[in-house]
Amino acid sequence: MKLEYLIEHMPEDIKRQTTHKVFLPGESLMRKGERATHVYLLTRGSTRVSNEFASGQRYTFASLDTPDLIGDLEVLSGQGAYAASNEAVTTCEVIAMSAETFLQWMRMDSEFALTVAQMLAAKMYPTSNEAGRVKFLPSLERLHSYLIKRLGTIEADTFILHTSRQQIADDIGTSVKTVNRGVAKLKEAGLIGLLHGKISINKEQQKALHKTFHDLID
Repeated sequence: MKLEYLIEHMPEDIKRQTTHKVFLPGESLMRKGERATHVYLLTRGSTRVSNEFASGQRYTFASLDTPDLIGDLEVLSGQGAYAASNEAVTTCEVIAMSAETFLQWMRMDSEFALTVAQMLAAKMYPTSNEAGRVKFLPSLERLHSYLIKRLGTIEADTFILHTSRQQIADDIGTSVKTVNRGVAKLKEAGLIGLLHGKISINKEQQKALHKTFHDLID
């Protein structure tokens, strides 16, 4: 059952215990280590999920889009603190409720409980599936993999990646210095180009990127 349908048919007793919040791009919905007191239903926008480490390095490992739940994992697992930080990428609207209200809704609405379980499984499966393959790839191969994912099914003659080097480093769990070295190596190999400092990939390079990456991991 779709989350949108369940929100529309939210029990009145639960609805009275919720509030509507708006987060602008760059604002934090929650930070790693904060007390897990609320669950958010994301009804508009997208967010970036990341982890910060003692070294100061940040690793962005997921993104959430409408509709989705935020904070549900921590509350359901009985953890007292949020396991990751969640930052608005675009303007986000959420339905906010306390952890107690969220659990109350699950107890009184089996369809909602099933939907939450399915959404959790859908979020956890890709993480489990990728953890043993991409996480331990050398940094150059992680950058290579990242560029292929960003290309997706785009069929432009030339793809321009407008993401900053810092964000790329966060997304693949490394440093800006390492990203810059990787970019230089890929450019030297003719797999990418640079346009005003931004990574550019023409059609021939797109094909070559796919081929060389598959050769690396096979």
